[in-house]
Amino acid sequence: MSEMNTMGIRDLENYSRQHSKPLHPLLEQVREYTLKHASSPQMMVGELEGKFLQLICTLSGAWNVLEIGTFTGYSTLCIADAIGRGSKVTSIDINPDTSSAAANFINLAGLQDRVRLIVGPALEIVPTIPEVFDLVFIDADKVNYDNYYELVLPKLRYGGLILFDNMLWSGRVMNPQSEEDHALHRLNQKLTMDSRVDNFLLPLRDGIQVVQKVVRS
Repeated sequence: MSEMNTMGIRDLENYSRQHSKPLHPLLEQVREYTLKHASSPQMMVGELEGKFLQLICTLSGAWNVLEIGTFTGYSTLCIADAIGRGSKVTSIDINPDTSSAAANFINLAGLQDRVRLIVGPALEIVPTIPEVFDLVFIDADKVNYDNYYELVLPKLRYGGLILFDNMLWSGRVMNPQSEEDHALHRLNQKLTMDSRVDNFLLPLRDGIQVVQKVVRS
C-alpha cells in the first residue's frame, strides 16, 4: 500500500495550507467569530477555498463580482482583497445579523469601498441589478441554485465565470435523498449538458462547480 493511500484528507489539507500564501490576517478573526457566534458555522468557506477564490479573481481579471450568500463575510473579504482598486463585489444575503457582522469585518479590513452589501432575497434582488458581472460566486440555499443560475447567466459577460459551492454535498449527490441532494445533483447534470457553458466540478472541500459562459448574449 502506498503512503498516499494511508494519508488522510485533513493531512493533505494541512499540507496545502502550509505551502500556500496566507490570506488577509483579519480572516482568522472572521473564522473565530463565526465558530463562536454563528448558528451554522460550517456554512463558512475554508482557508483553501478562500485562496482558490482569490486566485480565480486575479487570474480572470474580475472587476465586477456578484456574490449570493454573504454569511459572515469570509468569502466576501477574500474576493474584495483580491480584486483591485476601483473594482466591486456586490454581496447579497437574506440574514441581517450575519450581514451586519460581515459589514463590520469589511470596515475593519478597510475594504468598504470595494463592497456593496445588500440584505434581502437574492431571487428578488438580482433581477433589479442592471449590471454585467465578470464573476459570480453562489453559496446560498441549495434548492434555489438552479434559479440563481438562470438569473445570473444573462448578466454574466462572455467568458465570465460562475462558481457554485457545495456541489459534492458531502457525497450525498451520488445517492440523493433530500430535496437539497436532488437539487444539486440535477444542477450538476444540467451544467454538464448545457451548451451555454463549459464546466469543471472541482473536488476542493465540498466541491466547487467552475462554470464559464461560452455563448454571447
